[in-house]
Amino acid sequence: MSMDLVSEQLTDLIKESRRIAFQNPSQAFDIAYEAKLIAEENDLETSQAAALFAMGLACRSMTELERCYDHAYDSYQLYEQLGNNRGMAEALNLIGVVYFYYAQYEQALEHFLNALFHLRDLEEFLVSSRVYNNLGEVYREVGNEEEAFAAFEQALQISQDNHLQMNVAVILENIGEMHFKNSNLDISYDYLQKSYDMLIELDDITSLAEVENKIGKIHFIKKEFEQARHFYDSALKRLEHTGNKFYTIDVLVKLAEMERLENESYFLDYLNQAVQHAEQIHARKKLSRIYTILTEFYEEKGQYHLALDYFKRYHIVEQAIETQVVSQKLKIIKIELNKVFTGKEVEHISKMNEQLENEIAIQKKLLVKLEKANVDLSDEVYYDELTKVASRREVTKYLQKVWNEESHLNHDIALMMLDIDYFKRYNDCYGHVQGDECLKQVAACMKSAFGNQKGILGRYGGEEFVCFTNGLEVNELKQFAESIRQAVRDLNLTYHFNGKTLPVTISVGAIHCKKSQLTPVLDMYVMADNELYRAKNNGRNRVEIRVL
Repeated sequence: MSMDLVSEQLTDLIKESRRIAFQNPSQAFDIAYEAKLIAEENDLETSQAAALFAMGLACRSMTELERCYDHAYDSYQLYEQLGNNRGMAEALNLIGVVYFYYAQYEQALEHFLNALFHLRDLEEFLVSSRVYNNLGEVYREVGNEEEAFAAFEQALQISQDNHLQMNVAVILENIGEMHFKNSNLDISYDYLQKSYDMLIELDDITSLAEVENKIGKIHFIKKEFEQARHFYDSALKRLEHTGNKFYTIDVLVKLAEMERLENESYFLDYLNQAVQHAEQIHARKKLSRIYTILTEFYEEKGQYHLALDYFKRYHIVEQAIETQVVSQKLKIIKIELNKVFTGKEVEHISKMNEQLENEIAIQKKLLVKLEKANVDLSDEVYYDELTKVASRREVTKYLQKVWNEESHLNHDIALMMLDIDYFKRYNDCYGHVQGDECLKQVAACMKSAFGNQKGILGRYGGEEFVCFTNGLEVNELKQFAESIRQAVRDLNLTYHFNGKTLPVTISVGAIHCKKSQLTPVLDMYVMADNELYRAKNNGRNRVEIRVL
């Protein structure tokens, strides 16, 4: 293959890697790594530097910041040898982003300004607009609003003049956020709405969801709750579609805040979902915020044992955050030392590295200890506060334990989803306080009907419950499900709707199978939920069971 064809192949690989860096960072890294190997084999240093940068970009998307820094620095050094100012500027910008994530704002600022220095005689508008936008974010974080606005406006001007629509949308969002923090809600709304309209056309789902969440916050502050819910719900659907748990947490917290005064059970359910997501992706800062909200909530209610529990969790997470930041900074210092020093200084640096390695190991041990303490605390509160049955988290934990057991693959298992029919009508008739009492009675009734069955009964969220049984045959499951449905009907709870007095009933959807027939636990939830949907469509107050 000729060198021109190799160069063309490398250009295509690197472009593809950068294109999918945020949607599929793992694949993007593999593509960039392949390009790097080809470039090394053919002594194509410019392509090698570009591939290293693309690897760093993919690592940033995977939040593997030490690797991002490492690859970006290697890219910078190669570009520096080649005298490629554009490449140096991009690499410096990415290194600055790593420092920004670690809250090392002085170093971030230094790298962003250095990037602009390399761009001073170039018409590289896309890179320039990104660097100015990043400068604005640094100034915003350190409280220098005047410089932040100036940087954002400069980035906006460059992007608008050169029709860089995606950059324009992002910068408009950042300016809107600045005005929001200054309580200039109408100005903030205008900027966010402009960003939103552009993102609709660009079809950037994650960015759209971020802006929708921010617009929802403005409506919420203005007490325009219906509009706020519309934007929150839309953001949540988009994020669940993409599987982005990081931003989903923020939306769930905002939805919880809306429900705090109206419906305590929904408030707690949204926060429990947010906690699960935060724990899964180790989003400690978000966990800290949620634990603060729950501490204040239980303190106001006079439930001081729970308030103390969540305050302990908050304290542990804050310690974990501090420990993690120290560990990450030490890793960056180690990489810096390895990159900068060579020759006779290596022996001295090796000793310093050894000291750093020891310090990092100490920090890691402390972090593991703190994480374990938080898990131990989490295990203490696995029941639903309102209904006194197992919480969704406890049910999930129980099912995961069942699934991890390699034995009993051919045992009969079943999962039921149980939902109170027309519960909104009950709330509309009597109000949310009485609605909570209804939930308590229905839960107690289900718990009594559940008896000593082998399995677990819990609250899934809102007016929906979940029940897992182990060892019931199909006919036994049908009888069991019908007994719960009838027991709730016999409570004789009623409400008024359209001039009629109607009973409180439940619909039940269930899946019966062998454990060996399913792989993930999620499959059972999906199938049982489909049967519940069928029960609702077939008239409610009935049981529908799918047998595999």
